Amino acid sequence: MNKKYLTVLGGNQMACPAIRRLQEHGHKILVVDGNVNSPAKKVADLFVHQDFSDVAATTSKLADIDLSGAMPLNDFAIASAASIARKRGLPGWSEFAEHCVRSKVAMKKAWQAAGLSTARATFTTVQDLMAGRYPNWDIWPCVIKPAFSGGGSRGVFVAQNWDEARAQLEKLQNKYLDGDVVIEEFISGTEHTLEVLVCKGNPFLLSISDKENYTGSDTIVQNLYFPGPIGNKHRSVLEPLVYAACRAMELTDGTAHFEVLLREGIGYLLEVGGRPGGGINFHPICELSTGYDYPGLLGAVLTGQEPNFKRKHSVHLAWHYFPPGKGILHSVEGFESVKQESDVVDAMLYEKVGMPRLDLSDDLARPGYVLVKADSHERARARAVELVQRVKFNS
Repeated sequence: MNKKYLTVLGGNQMACPAIRRLQEHGHKILVVDGNVNSPAKKVADLFVHQDFSDVAATTSKLADIDLSGAMPLNDFAIASAASIARKRGLPGWSEFAEHCVRSKVAMKKAWQAAGLSTARATFTTVQDLMAGRYPNWDIWPCVIKPAFSGGGSRGVFVAQNWDEARAQLEKLQNKYLDGDVVIEEFISGTEHTLEVLVCKGNPFLLSISDKENYTGSDTIVQNLYFPGPIGNKHRSVLEPLVYAACRAMELTDGTAHFEVLLREGIGYLLEVGGRPGGGINFHPICELSTGYDYPGLLGAVLTGQEPNFKRKHSVHLAWHYFPPGKGILHSVEGFESVKQESDVVDAMLYEKVGMPRLDLSDDLARPGYVLVKADSHERARARAVELVQRVKFNS
């Protein structure tokens, strides 16, 4: 019997389906989470209460536990997972790879040095921008984003000039956790996410989605489609681009969640996270929409086993977030009946009755979602729209 634990850093409700799937593959799962009442505590084989963003404390807490691998489920967990893997001789990210997937400055510089297609960019700091010390930049509008924020579009905005950039940054500077700033040209086009598994330096593209932002927003996603019809139509463009990006960052063993853009048939790298796509993207979305057992594949890679790329039957998915509102939420009608529909894979409400409506300031401030399956993209999309319209938010 395997007495070693595959440690999973992150234990919210959305992590539970992936943890159960890992256990089905024979992994003993140790969950590390800063929430003592983490939902995954109930399904894990062992639970350690620890803020995994603290690398030294996390390493110390796990020092006496035999581990088979370290799996980060969000950006705050990457440093601890990578450090543990290096110290114990387990598969994972090197220091350079870790730096690239944790800093948008480092990742952009790696892509630029390799001559890859990415938005033109320059780099500065919050301190310099707030002091009016501007870099040599005259491309407007532009996207301004933190080098590290923890993901979820935190702190990202579009500016038309330096005055607007400073005003917005003053409101959002607490999201710029390492103080570094990326300024890049705004490129209009279709947006896509790609899940890329890397084993012994060899990348393998698992999934491509299509994304649609909320009306009036350049940064907050409302709808995602798996498999994305537009992105998959351009697979011959996107696949070699993200593979080259993996090589430029010297990724060896793990997974990468890419954000890319297509314009006039040309792909542009936007950013990457060195962990699976957020929430249920990891599981069950990838398996349902591609047939690939994402948790099983990543678990094998991070424990030094050979991943099995056998595919199961797949369906089309539409992941739609509810429209925003204003004021205090008084009641929600129709959600429970929608959640019970047979073609609904999952549905979630983030807003709470009696509380102010969420403001779409980032991906964490959306009302909630419905995830629908169907035998075609068109049917999944139409059904998601229908179900979203059945839910009434009264405020």
